[in-house]
Amino acid sequence: MNATERYRDLFDGMYTWVSDLCDVEKGGALDEIHRYWADDARIVTFGRVKADGIEALRKHFGVFPELYEKVRVRVPYYTYLESGNRVVVEHDILIRPRNADHAVIDGEAGREEFRVTSIFTVLDGRITEMREVAAVKAGGD
Repeated sequence: MNATERYRDLFDGMYTWVSDLCDVEKGGALDEIHRYWADDARIVTFGRVKADGIEALRKHFGVFPELYEKVRVRVPYYTYLESGNRVVVEHDILIRPRNADHAVIDGEAGREEFRVTSIFTVLDGRITEMREVAAVKAGGD
């Protein structure tokens, strides 16, 4: 394993877990939250705390099956950097909302695509903070 990518499996697994949250056949995926997130973890988006603590994260991720038909993080990531317990990940995320109009975008009905950059803090093999610093609509005309 590359010493500069000691957390790579954690993030690959976490992003697969996020995708699985919307899969009806994998309905129990939310119960795996402790595999990736620490009890005191938090999500900060554009300077605003979106979830603070494991129960708030459970609530945050718990609405994914209601809101989204599909969520998928594109691999390989555009950027993956580790420095100590900090990890920066830049990736595209594809989202298909459940109640989207059915206009076809790049071959998929109602699909939205965003470029996201996040800075993570990891402690004892689990994420303690995700600080989303950028998200822009990817692709386009």
